[in-house]
Amino acid sequence: MSASPRSPISFGVLKAILKCYGLTPDTHPDELSQSLRLVYPLNTRLAAKVRAASTSLTDAATSNEQIRFFQRQRARRSYVRIAEHIAREFGSVVIRVTAAQELDVPSREFLEVAVRVCGWSVQLCFDSDTNAHHHVPSPEEQRLLDMLSAFSLVEHAGRISSLAFDYVNSGDAWTAISLGRVLQNVEHSPRVWNLLAIAHAMVDETVQAEFYYDRWGASGLTVDAIRAIYGKAMLYARHHPAGLRDLNRSADLLNQAYALIQQLIPDERGEDAVIFDEVFNRNGFALILFRRGNVEEAVRLLRWGIETLTDTGEKVAIHRTVLIYNLAQCFKQEGNLEAAIATYRELLEVDPHMPEYHLEAAKCLAAAGDIGSALAACRAAISLDDTLASAWALLGVYEGENSSHGAAAQAHARAASLDPGTCTHATNLVYSLILAERIEEAVNYIDGWIDSTLPREEAERRASLSAEIFLRQDRYPDALEPIDAALALFPDSRVLNANREAILSMTA
Repeated sequence: MSASPRSPISFGVLKAILKCYGLTPDTHPDELSQSLRLVYPLNTRLAAKVRAASTSLTDAATSNEQIRFFQRQRARRSYVRIAEHIAREFGSVVIRVTAAQELDVPSREFLEVAVRVCGWSVQLCFDSDTNAHHHVPSPEEQRLLDMLSAFSLVEHAGRISSLAFDYVNSGDAWTAISLGRVLQNVEHSPRVWNLLAIAHAMVDETVQAEFYYDRWGASGLTVDAIRAIYGKAMLYARHHPAGLRDLNRSADLLNQAYALIQQLIPDERGEDAVIFDEVFNRNGFALILFRRGNVEEAVRLLRWGIETLTDTGEKVAIHRTVLIYNLAQCFKQEGNLEAAIATYRELLEVDPHMPEYHLEAAKCLAAAGDIGSALAACRAAISLDDTLASAWALLGVYEGENSSHGAAAQAHARAASLDPGTCTHATNLVYSLILAERIEEAVNYIDGWIDSTLPREEAERRASLSAEIFLRQDRYPDALEPIDAALALFPDSRVLNANREAILSMTA
């Protein structure tokens, strides 16, 4: 494969790979449609197919209706589905990428997932090869590229902006950012700043996103300021890195935007779109109240929001699901598990195809002691998306609580294979194998698994599990080695020091 020459449109290498394996927007198994939508957002037939399928309300939304935006984690799950399908159908995959310095970011991220999760062999080379496969733009992509020329850019700015939001809608924020940067050379407008704010937030570039939210809020009508300030408030409440989050700043911004809503004339304030802005502003403030421990007032705001949206048109009213989810979270925080479970059931009746909703319901069911229903909820989530590592991990936890330790190990193994960067999955796998009395199998995972990258709690768990394995094999001197390795990292650990004394007492 040859990386495409520098292009504003992403996924060049991935598209070339897909073509080699006969996977196109028109020819592919149905289970890949949603994943391929990320790669081919301009293909209208594919978009219609995805929206017509039994997907969540988030997946079925058009760019004009969208209120949730796919972040990198969701893109990564699409990479897993594509790479696993190719490996399963075609066997061993060996890819050589020439002109690798031209690789776009998402193509590189796809290849990393294909290697780490799906066992592909990928070699990146910086030489050129004229005989290598490369992506040829589709007719839709070529029309977009033609519009980006200096001679037609101003004339087609509106169309380019619309197509950029199609990329946002599919989850390809990288192309959206490239298009936004081209547009800002000729147009300083709310739609351009809105595009760039959302797209940067989608790829966790939240400082850049804040810059563009500020530009958006200062450049348009009052409703633009209301929406931009809300977006900025959510950065401070949820999306900024931990060191930049500020709950008080978020609350001030939400109240600033709410004051602007209250200043609108009655006719404007009565429009469905503005009602939506008002409800979601107060939904954001409910999050602040929730975080501050004022759950009762958060519940009041959410109930008001749900009731208010119910009286709007269908396209706005459907977004009640977000508030219903937040209401269930409030009930869970209060310890009212009965109300939380009932609210999750209501939510799943409206939107049964969002796997994350099933997982949150599972947590409440398990907390209420209904492990069987919690397991069923986890399996429902996995049936919707079997690349969701958190679903497999939670399934493993509840299988363990059900004393099905072999099944728990299998679930944790799948979680670890899908998300090898999260250390808890491997730790939980070894723990389950020990409980399942599969000690020889557990040994295969513990060599070199204690290192300086581990958080304290994981280092303590891994050292203790390693020692447990050695003790069960009557290798008492060896049991000290993992404890000492972890103590070198955390010498003041009470857990490790207590375990070390216990082992020494056994060998005395």
